Amino acid sequence: MTTLIDKILELTPTWIHVNALFLKLDCNKSLFLKTYKKLVDDGYLEIKQNGRKKFLKINNNGDSEMKFSSIMAMMVMNQNYELDKIKELSTIGYLTLTNDGLELLDHVQDQVDRAYIVMVRMNYQAKLRVITQKIADERTKRLQDHIDKTMTALTSKFNNDLIKDYFQNHLTRLEFKI
Repeated sequence: MTTLIDKILELTPTWIHVNALFLKLDCNKSLFLKTYKKLVDDGYLEIKQNGRKKFLKINNNGDSEMKFSSIMAMMVMNQNYELDKIKELSTIGYLTLTNDGLELLDHVQDQVDRAYIVMVRMNYQAKLRVITQKIADERTKRLQDHIDKTMTALTSKFNNDLIKDYFQNHLTRLEFKI
């Protein structure tokens, strides 16, 4: 999904009709709709409507401290769920992942992806001089510490080989094309 996110953000420096964007991406329609709506909900894309037509554009406005704090609050809430799940589960599997283990790691992966998207976006905004590099670096550190806390809890309790295999198979590269 993050590759689709990258492509959507790359193709939306100016307003583009949703259908035109979909045609350029040549992907699964339900995945596209889910992804672009997630990006709009998370504030990465702006949306405007002209009659029945919807247009999208990347949101290049820097996040205020209050907006970033609300992003972090949501991430902490999700992290608390993950940490509780880690405490609750006695195992995530031995040779293969259990359903609960897979669900937990999928949730962690989704949150890691979100954190990295925020990091990449902040660095992009710093390059545009919408926010300072110092602010981007401070926020990146907070996000990295957030990710590390969850990963430390995971690796200290469960089979590191299963975790390593899962995350190696789900590794993605996130970057904005400038």
